[in-house]
Amino acid sequence: MSDGLIDPRASVLFYVVAAIGVCLAAWCARSDLHVRTVPFAALVTALIVALHTVAVPILPGVSGYVVGAAIAAILLGPFVGALSMAIVLTVQAFVFADGGLSALGANVTNMALAAVAAGFVVAVAARALLVRREVRSPLLTPALVSLAAGFVSVFAATASFVVEYALGGATATPVENVAYLFAVHIPVALVDGLVTALVVVAVTLVHPASVFLLREQSVAARPTAHPRGVLLAGLAFAALVIAGLVSPLGASGPDALEAATLRGCTGGPDTDTGECMARRVEEHRFAGSALAGYTVGDRPGSAGVAALIGTLGTFVVAGVCFRVLAPREEKRTMASAA
Repeated sequence: MSDGLIDPRASVLFYVVAAIGVCLAAWCARSDLHVRTVPFAALVTALIVALHTVAVPILPGVSGYVVGAAIAAILLGPFVGALSMAIVLTVQAFVFADGGLSALGANVTNMALAAVAAGFVVAVAARALLVRREVRSPLLTPALVSLAAGFVSVFAATASFVVEYALGGATATPVENVAYLFAVHIPVALVDGLVTALVVVAVTLVHPASVFLLREQSVAARPTAHPRGVLLAGLAFAALVIAGLVSPLGASGPDALEAATLRGCTGGPDTDTGECMARRVEEHRFAGSALAGYTVGDRPGSAGVAALIGTLGTFVVAGVCFRVLAPREEKRTMASAA
C-alpha cells in the first residue's frame, strides 16, 4: 500500500494497531524461539523477501508476488511468523521504497497480522479435517494444508485493506472497483498457495521437526529427517538463487493491488479526476534511495544485485531480532529443571 491511499488519521490508527500486534507477537514468540532455531527463522524471513522481489505475470499487464504469510505461519508459527512478515515489510519500505512509510502500519496489519493469523488458523483447521478423514500422508497433508492456507491468507490481507480503505480512504470508490480488487487477487492467491505448498513440503522432506505446524506430530509419522544443516543450506541457496537469478526475470507491470487502485484514473494517480482509489497517492519519501524500485541506483540489469543485497540484509536484521528474543540456554535449562 502506497502513501496517500488512506488519510493521516487512519495511518496513525493502523500504526497503533500494528504496534500493539507486533509487541504481543514478540512477547508470545519468546516461547517459540530457541538459540538453535534462530538461523532457520532468519532464513525463512530472507526467503520471503526474495520471493517478494519476483513479480509474476497473473493477467495481461498485471503482476503479483508471493505474500509469504502462510509460509511464515506454518513454518515459524503465528507469533514468530508475524514478526518475520513485519521485518519483511519494514525492509521493503525503508530499503526498496516499496510500500509507503505512512502506510507501513496498515501494511503490517494486513500482511503480518491478518494474513498470518488467517493462514495459521486455516492450516490448523485443514490439518485437523484431513486427519479426521484419515488423510495421513506425510507429504500430501502438508501440501493440501499449505495450499489452502496460502490461498486464504491473500484474501485475508485483501479484506483487511478494504476495511482500512473504508475507514480512511483518501477518495470514494465505486463498488465495482472493490469487486475487481478481489477478482484480480484470485490468481495471486493461487500462486501463493502453490508456492507455500512447495516450500512447506520441501522443508518437511528435509527436516520435518522444523515445521511449527508439525511439532506435535509423532516422530514415527514424520518423513526421515536429514541434518538441520542441510535444511539451512537449502534455504540459503533457494533465497540467493531466487533473489539473484529469478527476480530479474519478473514482470514489469503494476501488481494486483496497484492495478485495482489505479482502475478508473483518467489522467494518472497525480490528477484530481477519475473515480480511483489511487487519486491521492504520493511519491515514496525514499524514491531516490540506492535500492529504490529493486534496482541499484536505477541502473538497468541491477535487479538481481539489489535483491541479493536486500535478502542478505534481511537475514542479518531478522537474525539479530530473533536472537534478542530467544531465551538464553541457561535460563531455559534452569526453568526446565525447576
